[in-house]
Amino acid sequence: LTGGPCAGKTSSLSTIADYFRARGWRVYVSREAATVLLGGGINFATLGSEQVFETQKAIVKVMTTLEDSYAAICHAGEAGDKCLVLCDRGIMDASVYCDKQTWERILRVSALNHNEACDARYDAVIHLVTAADGAEKFYNLDSNEEGVRTETAQQAIELDKKTSQAWNSHPTHLTIDNSTDFKGKLLRVLSSICNVVGVPAPSKNVKRRKFLVSRANLARAGFEVSTSDCEYTYLVSTDNSQHRLRRRALDGVYLYTHILRTAGANGEMFDVKRNIDRNQYLMLLAHQDPDRMLIRLLRQSFVFKNRNFQLNTVLGVNPKTKGGGRSPRVSPRPFDGIQLLMVWTDEMGEVELPGAPAVHVEKEVTGMMEYSLFHLSHYSREAGAQQGALGTPPISPQRPPPRGKS
Repeated sequence: LTGGPCAGKTSSLSTIADYFRARGWRVYVSREAATVLLGGGINFATLGSEQVFETQKAIVKVMTTLEDSYAAICHAGEAGDKCLVLCDRGIMDASVYCDKQTWERILRVSALNHNEACDARYDAVIHLVTAADGAEKFYNLDSNEEGVRTETAQQAIELDKKTSQAWNSHPTHLTIDNSTDFKGKLLRVLSSICNVVGVPAPSKNVKRRKFLVSRANLARAGFEVSTSDCEYTYLVSTDNSQHRLRRRALDGVYLYTHILRTAGANGEMFDVKRNIDRNQYLMLLAHQDPDRMLIRLLRQSFVFKNRNFQLNTVLGVNPKTKGGGRSPRVSPRPFDGIQLLMVWTDEMGEVELPGAPAVHVEKEVTGMMEYSLFHLSHYSREAGAQQGALGTPPISPQRPPPRGKS
């Protein structure tokens, strides 16, 4: 959990922990490292540049030690145990309180890169917007027991936006704004985490909405954008669940994720994401579903009106085989250029979207199967036969037997 000052992180941590513990989960809370260190008497206003470096380096070290310790305790538990580690801020928060050169130096001496500190380390990042932005009358520092926060409302808003931008490249970066009362805000935080881990949420109104876009130009509109290249591969399944792999490239670094989509008791769908290493990815890749093609997305992540948006440009991929021809396991069906705007929201009616020239929205396509990656990945045998007649072998109609659970 991250966000600006006086955003409700402390109250949210308590609410989340109680909710999951009551349902049989083991929950560990990694407390805010900065509060521990700064509460010992450090005054940022009096620090020189080298002292800022040492302070932020220490914060990162304490933070990673706590997080790694709780993760190790979880992994040492019995098979089948449900375990959740909640982190009061994460590594990238420290980057907001120093300049770029100092932060890059901290990453080097900590043996980290951006991908390890941000994208691969945490399964989800939930950003709580400061009360100073949208709930001004509730902005105060009364919960600041150590007295280490002294920001004015305007300073809090600026820090909030910088913090959000620091995490912008994370594939599961969700923002909780102040559009409801505080009880509603806590409920949205809890529901967001339930959706991430795949358990029924107390509020069924939190959902991902999808919009078809005819054209877009985020750079021209002045948005700060994090762009990644994602490949999705669907796997053969023997348990009636949907398994897929994601290989995500950002700044030359790859992040590998296994995604399990399953249905809850009431029919609601959950995507449970688990980061894996390259060897695990290659092992699972051997279970690729021969009836589904590889899907490639160009994903642009940005923030608009305190909401995290993703603009996905869907691309069909026909990789070359060793013999020089196209892979017979990939559909030649063209659909290059489909653009889909995605946003998580609890609003069932209108949601404010960025307008022209950033994006030109045609219509909402939430729940429409023809715009799901699962549908787009399906191999067209008729197209395959036509392609085969032109010299590229079509997919064999014989489906190989399942090779075990994905």
